Amino acid sequence: MTSLIKREEIERAKFDAEIVALTAQQVIKDFMQFGMDVSFSGNIYSAYDELFDQLDVHITHLLNTSCQRLMSLLYQIDVGEAKLAKLIDDRPGSSISEVITEAILERELLKVLTRLYFKRMNARSKDAEQLPE
Repeated sequence: MTSLIKREEIERAKFDAEIVALTAQQVIKDFMQFGMDVSFSGNIYSAYDELFDQLDVHITHLLNTSCQRLMSLLYQIDVGEAKLAKLIDDRPGSSISEVITEAILERELLKVLTRLYFKRMNARSKDAEQLPE
């Protein structure tokens, strides 16, 4: 899916209020399924830090108490083990919880962008079908 969405689009999306809010909602929803509270103030300029700090606490707790539950969460969010292993190797100065948290936030953002991409493609397709011949 990443090939559908260019890296520049991902970087721009981090400052789009609608996309940031949708990403926060996705994070909140996914973590709530595992009984973990996450909140979002609505401030897009501090969104990443705000969400990162909360998720890092949850991930650290899961690393210390239930790796199986952590793996279930990662599966639900669709963060693969191979990707995590590569990220951990690429960031030797970061803690495992920080790397996992970063991977989760990026994956949640990509989910939102992918949904919007297909929603827009579907809308364009419907508009094209309605054009007179």
